[in-house]
Amino acid sequence: MCEFTVYVKNADSEEQQKITRNIVGAIKKDTSVSLMDVLGNAHVVENVYIESVSTMKQELILRKMS
Repeated sequence: MCEFTVYVKNADSEEQQKITRNIVGAIKKDTSVSLMDVLGNAHVVENVYIESVSTMKQELILRKMS
């Protein structure tokens, strides 16, 4: 199974911070992204958008909105 590590970048820089791992799903709604882990737990990240997804690196990059 492909599980992602999720990072958040600041709105005005390329600096990123790891916020969670073992994520198997993501749902974008308005200005938030709901992340689901392998156990079915949800983690909501507010005021972000999905910048990129890489199955090769197994990472999902979110960017904070300015």
